[in-house]
Amino acid sequence: MKIRLRLIAIIGVLVSMSACQQEEPVRYVTLTPLPTTAAVSDESIPAATCEDIERYWNNDWAALIEVLEALRAEGVSCGDQPLVNKQYAVHINYGMALEAAGAPSEAIDQYQQALSLDGTRREAIDALIRLDALPDPTPVPCEVSEVEPLPLAEPVDPAAFVQVSGNQLVWQGQTFVVRGVNYYSRFAQWHRFITDLDLDVAAQELDAIAGAGFNTVRMFLYYDPLFTCAPEDAVPVPDMFERVDRLLAMAAERGLKVIMTLNDLPDLIFRPLYTDYARYDAQTAYIVRRYRNDPTILAWDLRNEGDLDTGIRAVTVEFPHQTVIDWLSHISQIVRENDPNHLLTAGWWGDPTPTAPYVDILSFHHWESAEELSLRIAGYRASSSKPLMLQEVGYHSWPGAPVNASSPEQQAESLAAALTVAEDRRLSGWLVWTAFDYVPYDAQYNYEHFMGLWDVDLNPKPALGVVPVE
Repeated sequence: MKIRLRLIAIIGVLVSMSACQQEEPVRYVTLTPLPTTAAVSDESIPAATCEDIERYWNNDWAALIEVLEALRAEGVSCGDQPLVNKQYAVHINYGMALEAAGAPSEAIDQYQQALSLDGTRREAIDALIRLDALPDPTPVPCEVSEVEPLPLAEPVDPAAFVQVSGNQLVWQGQTFVVRGVNYYSRFAQWHRFITDLDLDVAAQELDAIAGAGFNTVRMFLYYDPLFTCAPEDAVPVPDMFERVDRLLAMAAERGLKVIMTLNDLPDLIFRPLYTDYARYDAQTAYIVRRYRNDPTILAWDLRNEGDLDTGIRAVTVEFPHQTVIDWLSHISQIVRENDPNHLLTAGWWGDPTPTAPYVDILSFHHWESAEELSLRIAGYRASSSKPLMLQEVGYHSWPGAPVNASSPEQQAESLAAALTVAEDRRLSGWLVWTAFDYVPYDAQYNYEHFMGLWDVDLNPKPALGVVPVE
């Protein structure tokens, strides 16, 4: 089963971090309230050191915050774990201790300070919701007139785009079977994909993907760095869109089609995607208008695993099923109005058939056995005649996993069985999750850092050898 820790904008599990440097990968645990004891000293700390973290941990949260602020100001590193993560955890611990001591106002202050350090993690958000103290989002001020509009691509022959014929895809008069990978860079994942991406590294990675015989990559657009000002103004950031332009150009140069996932890592708390349409509508419209004439794009993926937001797994904010479907209907109309050329899909974690009225391709994700995959395909085909795509399928190779440890050989065996089913059942295509193992940006490992076909040094893993590409 896939670990959805990449949706840190939704779930963010707090790490109970040791004050000492970690030699082992950090484990994810549930935080429990910890008591606050009397301060070790009322005097200000003359010179903070890494040893002070151990000294004050669990003994004096206020003093520890002082230590961490001083160390961060000096640019000190204490082990692999970023100090900002430790400080976030200290504010959460301190807030929980204050709550337990009957001081909710002081606890709110700690939770708000944690939120100011990382506005995406759920511990602070949940606590502030519980205490009815969640702040309103602050709009970003700017002068819209100062931002130059970005040019749109030139029109091309409609025949250049992938189309649907029956339950298959066709391109240039031939059946096109998607055999691809989901792509984040080894060093820039999730919400850092566009902002932190080294384009030279991306070129090497796309070379590897194309050289292995894949024909498609799936990429993801997190909107926040792409636009400035209030979101409903949809004012683009030229530098960021130039990076997206370059990514698409590099894919085209290597003969790769792109499935581009929209609305990735959305706000589900302050201005929720499914109920505050203005938060994203104009941005989505801008994106699809900008690239409506680019034949590199195979399809727009309207939302990644939106069905999880209905509460079918207890790891996300919960919205009514009909609310999510109503939003899907709404956003599909916006995309079609602004881009008549590209196909639409919506990559669902479970049963994709509820998306059928709004998409051209049914897409689903699978993390279980090959036998279960065969049953799922049969069931979905009995409900819809639209093209069916296995949009995410993959297995990890983390020998040090806390549970269900695996090996590169076991990863290859599981993937080979699943892709054999996908090929035998003549799906419109499949995409492996994921192309590469990842270097974690915060030294916190989870299963998804080990699900690649290549390792972080760009060496092929055994799983690459079982992938049926031509």
